Amino acid sequence: MAVILLRHEADTDRDDGRGDYTLACEGWRELSRGGLRHDGGHGLARALHRGLSAREREFPVLLDLPNLDGLRGHQVAPLIDWVAAAPDLTEIFEACLDRTQTTSKGGDYYTPSDVARLLAGVMEPREGDAVYDPVCGSGGLLLRAREYLEASGGHADELALYGQDASRIALQTAAMNVSIHGAAAHLQGPESTWVNDRFPDHTFDVVVANPPFNQSGWDEGGYLRHSLPWPYGVPPAGNANFAWAQHVVKKMRPTGRGALLLPTGAATTAKAGEGRIRARLVDDDVLSCVVELPAGLIPHVRNPVSLWLFTKSKKPRDNWGRSDRSGQFLLINASDTAASVTRGRRAMPEAAKKRIIKTFAAWRGARGSQPYEDVPAWCTSVSRDEIAAKEYDVLPSHHIAAPAVESVTVDAHERAADLTDELLGLFETSRRLEAELRNLLGQL
Repeated sequence: MAVILLRHEADTDRDDGRGDYTLACEGWRELSRGGLRHDGGHGLARALHRGLSAREREFPVLLDLPNLDGLRGHQVAPLIDWVAAAPDLTEIFEACLDRTQTTSKGGDYYTPSDVARLLAGVMEPREGDAVYDPVCGSGGLLLRAREYLEASGGHADELALYGQDASRIALQTAAMNVSIHGAAAHLQGPESTWVNDRFPDHTFDVVVANPPFNQSGWDEGGYLRHSLPWPYGVPPAGNANFAWAQHVVKKMRPTGRGALLLPTGAATTAKAGEGRIRARLVDDDVLSCVVELPAGLIPHVRNPVSLWLFTKSKKPRDNWGRSDRSGQFLLINASDTAASVTRGRRAMPEAAKKRIIKTFAAWRGARGSQPYEDVPAWCTSVSRDEIAAKEYDVLPSHHIAAPAVESVTVDAHERAADLTDELLGLFETSRRLEAELRNLLGQL
């Protein structure tokens, strides 16, 4: 990834009219000339540090290369040639990230682009917004916010991006990712948001997060649980899910929006501490929507996931919509919308993402949206009292009516008849082939 960044920096310097004599251009020239390849990893590291020295001053965590001395020229050359020939550096950088998602064993996992685009779509970032990710990983959620704004006709540079992560490797990746996309971001760490929130006095228009699920050991031996303010209840020591939920709400401005990925079990767990916090989030009316998503969307998570959306006010306003949804909650069951990509990896088709985004927009009465209606087996709008009656279970599939039994029965009978006809046809084909085979054997 650092090789991709070096070529990007050299190309940018030339496009800006700085010529071929900047450190980035000289580093790329040194890296790509034939003689250096005989130096293997040593030459690669030297050229990268030389060419990216300006970026390293901006992001001190950027380039902490492992020991590359074991690399040989024949291993380095194909990599350099591949990067030199690439027409779109952002595309190959994201291809590297996708590869990292499926092979990472070190605990640094990144949000797949289809899921990140879903979060950006329901948040609808606008020019002038400040977007924050407290566990930013590769910076994908922040960059998808820029992408959404640009696709909507806005100026992407009018977004202010903020991120923090505990992982040095994740922050290095985020810094490279942001740079290659021509963006700027305030990236902090490597340090856990729980141990030291690097934006303690900031609140934001949009808060997005895909934290580690069911994270244990997050509370520093109990210290954080009893030293931080928890307006909705102290989270359990062995699970940070509802610590993240409260952090998202805390960091939102009065008219801000929040999006958080959680394991589906968080929507229905009966564990005392978590159940009480979920009930208080509902009673305080800061939860607006829960979307039940399919299993397999996140490479390192086998179980289904859910998307929780938050806001501190559901009254009509410019960045919400015309509908007053105070005391109401939208539940969407999208658990069967994924398509298989590779073995063990699934993605959400574009049509499914758009349907979720349009449903949430219609429920809010967003500008240009269609009037909202409950759709059997897809979505329903429920009241606080209805959720309370189900012990504050907010799992969409526990609330949403299935399709009418009659239509299912008719479809089942029709399908059975079709399968019977198909099977009888196969029997006939089998008999014909058997007769032909016996005839051929008799002629031998």
